[in-house]
Amino acid sequence: MGLGDSLGGLGDKVNKLKEEHGDQINETVDNLQEEHGDKLGKHSEKVNDAVDRGQEFLK
Repeated sequence: MGLGDSLGGLGDKVNKLKEEHGDQINETVDNLQEEHGDKLGKHSEKVNDAVDRGQEFLK
């Protein structure tokens, strides 16, 4: 059993979750960024960039 077998159908599941809950996920991530962003220190820019890319995927 290879990695491809283990991940079979994962893309479809992710797309389904994105369609059903993408708005909720984006809202939650935004709230977490606002609430805890000051705790990221020197890593805040990198984390915010990664979050922004993730949120673009969910649109």
